[in-house]
Amino acid sequence: MEIEALPHVLVVDDELSIGALLKENLRLSGFSVKLCKDGEEGWRSFDKERFDICILDVNMPKKNGYELAELIRKKDALTPIIFLTANTDEEDKLKGFEIGADEYMTKPFSTNELVARMKAILKRTKGNNVSILAMEEVIVVGNTKIDTSNHVVFVNNEVEKKISSTESNLLKLFIQNKNMLLSRNAILLSIWGRDDFYTARNLDVYINKLRKIIKDDISLEITNIHGSGFKLVENSPS
Repeated sequence: MEIEALPHVLVVDDELSIGALLKENLRLSGFSVKLCKDGEEGWRSFDKERFDICILDVNMPKKNGYELAELIRKKDALTPIIFLTANTDEEDKLKGFEIGADEYMTKPFSTNELVARMKAILKRTKGNNVSILAMEEVIVVGNTKIDTSNHVVFVNNEVEKKISSTESNLLKLFIQNKNMLLSRNAILLSIWGRDDFYTARNLDVYINKLRKIIKDDISLEITNIHGSGFKLVENSPS
């Protein structure tokens, strides 16, 4: 009987007592955990090992969480990232989402809530790290083609753009409902599984990311219907 491997988690936190406690709690919750004490050690570990999810403290020596996340995203657009921080400033949270974070939790936090969010993310992104072996699913709209299995977009038949799993899922949702209004609530529940302040701000960040991805396709436009939601509009050729 084949035993399924435990989800492998990279935890990077310079507060060793907090990191050690978090490592033990995650271990008891069914995760395999690698704990690193700073951003440089965290990057060396990520560069050598495969992780299913990363939990990064923001304020760390040598490389802070944002710098580490940027390195991770240059190498890997898919592995989920959760930021942990004592910062409550809204701009800090938006910066984290811009880099490519999937979640942002403020210290002190509930370990049970963290585990619940980790499980939700892993359920949503299951199979991303082996997606290249999956059957290709290609969707075409306007002059844009998206391979939702491998998270790749081609715009105007130009060089492929690698996108994150969240960008892929969100773009697929819009394409499946093109020229139709999608409410903010419907998008948030479909992509993140909940509707709260932080996921709402995260959605705004990802809408901007999608607009940049498809900006060269003049047949497509993501419009904001004030107070209601968003719509992917496919314009007819003139």
